[in-house]
Amino acid sequence: MTIFQENARAVFAEQDPAPVPATVPVPKSAAGWWGGFLPLFGSRQWAMAVGALLIGIFAGYAVAPHEGVQAISGYPLYAQARGEETVVSPAAASKFYTLYLDKTWDGEYSSYRAVLLNVSGTKESTVPVNLGAPGEAIQILIRSHELAAGKYVLVMQGTDAAGKDTELARFPFTLRFK
Repeated sequence: MTIFQENARAVFAEQDPAPVPATVPVPKSAAGWWGGFLPLFGSRQWAMAVGALLIGIFAGYAVAPHEGVQAISGYPLYAQARGEETVVSPAAASKFYTLYLDKTWDGEYSSYRAVLLNVSGTKESTVPVNLGAPGEAIQILIRSHELAAGKYVLVMQGTDAAGKDTELARFPFTLRFK
């Protein structure tokens, strides 16, 4: 580290630094905390290069933009019995969007899951769902480009205590990106 500092001072003062041979053994006490790494790299120059690389990586990570708070678009889904189909149109650059729906079925089940089916009826995704307080909407977070644009149906299923699955409601929607 001392040689690095001296070389840096020499460069900034526009002086030619005195060359340091790569094979000069450095006593452990003179090497400071770098001394433990010298046997791994074989020379001080290698240790300095790796150190500079690590500092560059961590400094680049520290100044890179991090995603903090972000807005997520939400789209209501209506049960198929209502005859309405929702158009879900998140921005192409968004990372996520939510679909939210109300409990439109009667009865209670031990567990629930949402199944996303494409237009041909093929299962695209399944997610367990926890019902909130009565009157609270069920929300499902979806990665923006996990599904391609097209027609889908979100099917809510309930499983009773005996393990029998029951289809509770269907929520059709069309996905279009802005």
